[in-house]
Amino acid sequence: MRNSESRAFVLGAAAMLGMGVGAAALAQAYPTKPIKVISTIPLGGSGDVAMRMAAAKMGESMGQPVLIETNGAGGGLVGARQVLKSPPDGYTLLHSSSGALASSVYLSKDLGYDPAKDFSPISLVSYAPSLLVVNINVPANTVKELSEYGKKNPGKLSFGSNGVGSFFHMTGETFVSAAGIQALHVPYTGGNMALPLNDLLSGRIDIFFPTIALAGGNLTGGKMKVLAVFGDSRVDKLPNVPTIGEALPGYKPPPSWFAMVGPQGMPAPLVARIQSEVSKAINDKTVAGRLNDLGMVGVAGTPDALLATIKDSIVVTGKIVKDLNIQPQ
Repeated sequence: MRNSESRAFVLGAAAMLGMGVGAAALAQAYPTKPIKVISTIPLGGSGDVAMRMAAAKMGESMGQPVLIETNGAGGGLVGARQVLKSPPDGYTLLHSSSGALASSVYLSKDLGYDPAKDFSPISLVSYAPSLLVVNINVPANTVKELSEYGKKNPGKLSFGSNGVGSFFHMTGETFVSAAGIQALHVPYTGGNMALPLNDLLSGRIDIFFPTIALAGGNLTGGKMKVLAVFGDSRVDKLPNVPTIGEALPGYKPPPSWFAMVGPQGMPAPLVARIQSEVSKAINDKTVAGRLNDLGMVGVAGTPDALLATIKDSIVVTGKIVKDLNIQPQ
């Protein structure tokens, strides 16, 4: 929105408030034009798929298209800053992950925003449980056996991630620490998660943490061994695979979720309207069924619940970063 349009919106809103119409009426009239959602999630990623399905349903319900614009530059920070500069009118929103909205506090030297204060929290959207998988030649069929093998062969195992300080890096480091083993971290840059997956399948690395959607057809046919699910409950597609909590009691993986926020200062009725539309979309039978097929979970919740999640994730991630001595980039 151009500056002139932004001023017109603010003046119009002020006039309506002066006439006693109020923010509730503004929210009721919303939307009158397409809504842009800047998503920091790579195209085709689990979070991206979930948001696009939800956006289609939201558009049908609200009578205006909800357009997804992917901008993952700077680990999501560029897109987040773009939304921060937008008017709080509900027409520019952010869909991002726990990376840009929590762990970035500790991993970026020049973040430029406070995730817990500088956005209007709207709703959680989804999460995609990762899997603990190993190459078929690793002599372990359970987490316990992997731990025992690692202890007997210190430094022999390796795990892949999508970069230093990434969710998968923190997952790998915290897991091997909890399992009492040593493993070489192999970071892959560029955001192409297929690279570490392919290297796991070929035996170049031993351990990886793909989502069910990323692993895809490799979950069957003896191409890899799935030892655990990084979630609070087992998943329908892999009913015999234990959760990491079952397999390694006491271990809690780093927070991982996808959420929608808006610029700071959005009127509460407008936030409530958008949150309601997100919730309806995520809980739609078709969307929920498709998410389940992908091993994902829709978790639409209140703005207060999202804010609490952001704050808790910042605390948890801060401890992990400090323990691992990961330096901001």
